[in-house]
Formats: sequence, C-alpha cells, structure tokens
Amino acid sequence: MRTGRILAKTRDRWLACLVALTIAFGGSAVARADSQIFSMFDFQFEDGSVMPELRIAYDTQGTLSPAGDNAIVLLPDALGDRHAFDPLIGPDKLFDTKRYFVITPEVIGGGEATSPADGGGQDFPRYTIRDMAAAEHALVTRGLGLTQLRAVIGRSMGASIALEWAIQHPELSRQLALLAPAARSDANYRVVIDLMTAAVALDPDWNGGRYERNPLEGLRHAGMTYYPWSVSAAYLDRLPESRLAQESEASAKRFAAWDANALVLRLAACRGHDIGTSPIGTADVALARITAPVLLLASASDRLVIPADAQRLRDALPQATYTEIPGDRGHTAIAASPGTPESGFIENAIRGFLK
Repeated sequence: MRTGRILAKTRDRWLACLVALTIAFGGSAVARADSQIFSMFDFQFEDGSVMPELRIAYDTQGTLSPAGDNAIVLLPDALGDRHAFDPLIGPDKLFDTKRYFVITPEVIGGGEATSPADGGGQDFPRYTIRDMAAAEHALVTRGLGLTQLRAVIGRSMGASIALEWAIQHPELSRQLALLAPAARSDANYRVVIDLMTAAVALDPDWNGGRYERNPLEGLRHAGMTYYPWSVSAAYLDRLPESRLAQESEASAKRFAAWDANALVLRLAACRGHDIGTSPIGTADVALARITAPVLLLASASDRLVIPADAQRLRDALPQATYTEIPGDRGHTAIAASPGTPESGFIENAIRGFLK
C-alpha cells in the first residue's frame, strides 16, 4: 500500500509538470483536455494546519494563445464542481473555446479535490475562502505556469474566491466577473447556513460528525431547508403544488449526494467569509487593491445573497460595473439553464464585458 501511494504521488507530480511544460512551451493544448490532478505538498491553511498533500482536479478546454493571455478561470458556487459551467463552454458559446483557454478547477473540500469525504471527516482542516483562493492561485501559477489571466469568473462562493484572489494577487487577472458577490456573509446568510447545518446534526446518524453511515435524512432536510431561500417568495407563489414538491425533492437529492462532513465544512467556509479579516487590512483597504475592471451581477430577487451586498462592492471597487438579473428566480438565477431569459441576460452582460 505504501509503495502504491508513493507511485501515485510520483504520477501526480509528473502529470502536473507535463501540463505546465505543454502550456509554457508552445501553447498547444488540445481543444478538450483530459481531466488532470494538481498536487500541492505541505499546503498550509489559514489556521496554521498543514496538509502533506492537497489535490485539486481540473479540466482545460481550448488552446492557450502564444502570448499566454487568453486563459479564463471559472469558479463554482458552494454546491457546484468543475462541471458547473459545462453548458456554457464550447465553440461559439459564452466561454468560446475557439477564443479562450478555459480552466475549470475543483475547490478544496468537494468534487475530486481533497475532501473530508476522503477519510479525514471531522479532523479535516477548517478551511476558508482564502485557503480556496490560495489553492486555485497555486494551480494556475505553479501547476499551469501562467503569469496572467484574461478573466476570473465566479458564482456566489466562486465570486468570493475570485475576490480574495484578486485582493491577494491583483496583478494576475485583467478582469473579474462576479455573480451574486459579497464582501462578507451577512446575518441572513449565516442564519440560513446554521439552519442547514442543524438539519444535518439532528439526524441520529450524524454522531457529531463521526458517523458510520452518511446521515442522508439530515442532508435531505438541509436541502429542503435551502430550497425556499434559493428562490423568491414570488416564485414560490406562482408554482403549482406539484412543481413545488418536485423542486424541493430535487434540492433534497442534491444535498443527499454529498458526504455530510464535506458539506458542513464547505458551508462553514462560506459562513465565515469576510474580506475585512484579511491580514491586508479593512475591507475598503483590501478592495482598493483590485484595480482591474469588475462586473458585478446580482439577482434582483435574491434573498440569499442580496443585491445590496453587490452594491456595496460597487461603491468600494475602483472600476466596477453593476447590473441586476431581472426575474423572480432568486439565487438560482445565477446558474439558470441556457435558453432561459436569466441565462440570456447573464450571457449578454458577460460577453459585452469580456469584449
């Protein structure tokens, strides 16, 4: 077993180096690259804990330009993974692979990144949004050998990661597009997360997070708790009872697909987010470091990450463009399916911004 682990680590190092060399010398990445794993060794978290090996899975699509200046990073929301943006990636789509080199990474704690589900459980480090940003920055700069990005684009949690990334490394990205962004989690958002976490903890199988079997009923109840907050009251009012039941059940199933510890720690990272606690200084000082143009896309009916959060960013950022996604889809509008009015609005706003 020990030999197998050593071979696996050697393989991962070799793969990371191969990808970096391919991109650095000639920019000839294929249009659809296979999934890759980037490993960071002795990764130090914000709380001081050190993980011997932290893995981040990622996909790349498109071709890196000879100048290396057309890379875009897409960061998912808290429940998403590296496939969250897949419907929008491809030739002539929003993230046009004939024009951009598109990088879609996993985030610490979920998907195929190192996660509590790997066996660490409650002993997994209490990671933060800044830890996520540090890992993604390492992937792009050390793993892929890039020194500049065309844009970083994030949804909700991904928007928070992009903000922290831009604060810590303002020189790296030429543009930021943030959907449902916030400088910190407000009281309403924290209460919703507390309710979801409590729903998991009330499952008898939870056992303080040291469970023998995944507390599925608790996870399902957390998903049902989340659902009404993810849309607006007007949206709920106009749906027939059968459709409400279907969508609530879909949310329950989505949560039940998670390992409970992985979900609880992911939610805790989102709950604790506050750029004002950065070593750099106050929120205003931190945001003043972001000199690149920023597109702020809030959902007009969002009651999970309210538009006022994005408006505060607009007032603090040196180069910010603010717009609201119309409709009553609430927080779910930021990930609306292609072909819907909300998705069309988002695509037009981002296309215009990137041009």
